[in-house]
Amino acid sequence: MSVEELSKQRQDPVAGIKSIYFQDVILSIGEGTAHSFSIQPVFPIRIAENLKIISYTIIPIQYVPPLAPGLGSSFGLGNILINGYFSSIQKKGKFSWGVGPSIQLPTRTNESLGSNRVSIGPSALVYYAGDKFSGGAVVQNYWSLGGTGINKVNLFSCQYIAYYNLPEGWFLESNTTAQANWLADQGQEWFIPVGGGGGKTFKIGDGKLFYCATAQFFYNAVKPDIVGDWEAVLQFQIIF
Repeated sequence: MSVEELSKQRQDPVAGIKSIYFQDVILSIGEGTAHSFSIQPVFPIRIAENLKIISYTIIPIQYVPPLAPGLGSSFGLGNILINGYFSSIQKKGKFSWGVGPSIQLPTRTNESLGSNRVSIGPSALVYYAGDKFSGGAVVQNYWSLGGTGINKVNLFSCQYIAYYNLPEGWFLESNTTAQANWLADQGQEWFIPVGGGGGKTFKIGDGKLFYCATAQFFYNAVKPDIVGDWEAVLQFQIIF
């Protein structure tokens, strides 16, 4: 498979490619800059003649600066999110789909880094793979099993995906997540970043592995008051 072919295939969330992502989300918030570095293994499993399940696991290590003068910062392991998408193996046309559960585990090592309850909910995606332009969306909402205050969760997210493919594995992209915290105060629910960047899929020498590196920058068009105006997303992917 050429670099150009693999670059297009890796953009499809349910293509069934084994890989691992290393991602850092950098967000202006409170009295400084927050980092959410995550390790994201992706693993497909065939469960029937024309059905597979693809697991996306997000293991975050997070730093949150003081949110107001006089408060302390937080650092540690956040809550691990496991997404599982059932999808067809034989793709018909240029559209692909996936549906399945999302489960967030209370693995936090600091109480300010998430809920102490298991949260679950549905997730679905659709993706269009064109020659030059490709795009889609991943939509999910999950709720905590009980909990009060900061431990109660009702969170909606929509990851929007758009690519414009260029020669030799280069591409332009806009790929990030808008969120709505339905339990937040009125006017503080939505977080919607707008922007993008680019990246390249490549090989190193004659090895069998492929790699992909991307960098994006976003303006936070809609946000809670505590969040700043910008967000950056850096990502490196190893494709097996």
